[in-house]
Amino acid sequence: MDEVNNNGGLEHPPDIKENWKEAIERRWIISGFVRNGVLVTFGLSLAILVLYMVGSMPDTGFSDNTLFLLLRLLRYSSLILCAFSLLAMAYKVKRIVNRPGIRNALSLLFYFIIGLLGAGLAMLYSFIVAASEGNV
Repeated sequence: MDEVNNNGGLEHPPDIKENWKEAIERRWIISGFVRNGVLVTFGLSLAILVLYMVGSMPDTGFSDNTLFLLLRLLRYSSLILCAFSLLAMAYKVKRIVNRPGIRNALSLLFYFIIGLLGAGLAMLYSFIVAASEGNV
């Protein structure tokens, strides 16, 4: 048992299992991977979409095979973007339950909008393939 000092308090504070620095440093590696995965696949999807749009213009010299390859890459990257954003939303829901706040709510909304954008890009692939009569 700890000794009481003259002020009526304990000389040694009780040992805390974790101090605040350890709590900040303790973080899941997967959550950082998912957050970075959302950003990387979002940038990749936008880059592929821009490259496809530039290649669709007349007189660019892109062949049909190259354009359809870009479309397939857009489909896969947008589906991976949806998966990453759903996982990131799950982490943010857990965080917003434990620590409610405006910043956590806005980041949850951001991941939701990014997920919708990924799903929209995957649907865009389907529309383009259907418009070209399935010639992939």
